[in-house]
Amino acid sequence: MNTWYWGGGTPSILPIPLVRHLADHLRRHAPLVGSGEFTLEANPEDVSPQNLRVWKEVGVNRLSIGIQSFVDQRLAWMNRAHTGQQARDAVKRAQDAGFENITVDLIYGLPETHLGEWQDNVGQALDMGLPHMSMYALTVEEKTALHHQIKKGQSAAPKDERATEDFLWVRQILRQNGWEPYELSNAAMPGMRAQHNSAYWSGEAYMGIGPGAHSFDGTSERRWNVSHNLRYIRAWQDPQVKNNQDEAHEKEHVTAIERTNERIMTSLRRMEGLSRTDMGAYSAELDKRWLEFVQKGWMQSTDDGWVLSDEGLLWLDTIASQGFAAAEDLGNFVS
Repeated sequence: MNTWYWGGGTPSILPIPLVRHLADHLRRHAPLVGSGEFTLEANPEDVSPQNLRVWKEVGVNRLSIGIQSFVDQRLAWMNRAHTGQQARDAVKRAQDAGFENITVDLIYGLPETHLGEWQDNVGQALDMGLPHMSMYALTVEEKTALHHQIKKGQSAAPKDERATEDFLWVRQILRQNGWEPYELSNAAMPGMRAQHNSAYWSGEAYMGIGPGAHSFDGTSERRWNVSHNLRYIRAWQDPQVKNNQDEAHEKEHVTAIERTNERIMTSLRRMEGLSRTDMGAYSAELDKRWLEFVQKGWMQSTDDGWVLSDEGLLWLDTIASQGFAAAEDLGNFVS
């Protein structure tokens, strides 16, 4: 394995004996190659001296700390257990423990906020000397507490204009500070990109372990484990299921057109954009479909490929959908 990523949940709450056990088990069955990236997601309130010591002992060399905001009022609104000061202390504590590769999550576009608040959040993160940040626009998912509150008029809904202002500003300021906004939601100092997530965006194979985890063989099969904890455990304890793992996960065949569409979408999210080499003879059709976006300044077309501007990234779904339509019409899918 080139990378391990413990996340998609809250692995920082795992008791120390279990952390050691899982790390030992992985080393035996899926060892990291050389100095591979080992990321662990952590809540600020879990970043204790004892946990940090154990995480380093088992080989964690990259921490992803879910800060979201440094403003106590916003954290309370998001039902986060930590305060802004605890978030700052967590980063400092991790740095003092010897962790140099640290990324933090920040959320922008919150309702009833202003650009100055977002600027202060980003400024605090930059002042910490971090090498990486992930920044996500607030989204409201159905059947969540926030969705219910908005429907009842108990909370304001996020506005696209707020998210747009925050997004355009942060990408500009990060470049001015020597950072690379290398993906729609991620930015890093040169040489400090997330290796694990970059593999996702490049279409490489990956294996997911645990309830709800996804896997991809790199060519044509994607599968996902059952998300119910007890069902997952029982599935692997049942001798019959070990021989017929369909009960432990579901799977699907990824068609040629789906692979083409995924390549278009994930490539356009990235700083390097979509390569003409990858698209082959398909390139001429994309030039036709995307001409209007080039003329609007949302996209740059070169001999190498297509790259979205910051404004173009705001219209990513629209632009990508035109590429998908071209794939449907042309039928000459990329392998």
